[in-house]
Amino acid sequence: MDGVLYRGSQVLPHARETLERLRRAGWQVFFATNNSSASRDEYVRRLVDLRLGGDVEHVVTSAYATARYLARLDPRPSDVLVIGGEGLREEIRAVGIRVRDRGSIPGSHPPPEAAADGAGDSGAMRRYLVEAELPPVADTVVVGLDLHLTYAALAEAQRCLLAGARFIASNKDRAYPVEGRLLPGAGSIVRALEIATNGREAVCIGKPEPWLFQEAIERAGPRSGPVMVIGDAPDYDIVAAHRVGATGVLILTGLTEPGAESAATGEARPDHVIRSLDELFALPELRGA
Repeated sequence: MDGVLYRGSQVLPHARETLERLRRAGWQVFFATNNSSASRDEYVRRLVDLRLGGDVEHVVTSAYATARYLARLDPRPSDVLVIGGEGLREEIRAVGIRVRDRGSIPGSHPPPEAAADGAGDSGAMRRYLVEAELPPVADTVVVGLDLHLTYAALAEAQRCLLAGARFIASNKDRAYPVEGRLLPGAGSIVRALEIATNGREAVCIGKPEPWLFQEAIERAGPRSGPVMVIGDAPDYDIVAAHRVGATGVLILTGLTEPGAESAATGEARPDHVIRSLDELFALPELRGA
């Protein structure tokens, strides 16, 4: 979705017409995103507000795919610390797994002298963290995009991981596109924790791994036609497309600058490259749609 159909609240050219044309031609249209900060219900509301259509059965997020992955683990997690948005917590709770509230993280409520760096006592926050009462370690740490990330949250995740908690990343995106700029993605947070835990590597659920698109394909049900993925990042969308046997179409409206697609190799090399969504219908797979 991000960088393909819209950037922030800005609908990209031809998005509405393309979706309507695909639906009229009988294609099932699934909306997939690595962004784990919102629940599927929130994405449906966003799609409706942007007049792009869609329903919860056709939205697959990395938060949803992560929750489904956790529910299949044996032993099943029973105490999950989430570094991420409330949407990720909601999706995990929806499969019956206990998730800690953000406010329960030790160090989340510093006193005034520790709340602002350098405000009178530069060591106040360090002392506050050292002296904070610590709960039992969580059995699983799940990391996603967190727009309210704090040092205290990183410290608690590090503590749990060093004690042996499972390490799951909803995705490892380096950035995500918004109006007029890029913002750091969940991968920047995951990488910080990988470094802080002496090189522990998180299991990644979102693209470029296949789990996200596999969920969409399962939801589509028995099929006889092809699967196409339209994405804006060769290293994420196109790799994941090829790992589920889909045709990967790279669109140059998001993360990838024109000309950069020629450097993509192996699984990241797109089957087709388009500059805007209306060019989809010139592709062999969609000609006549």
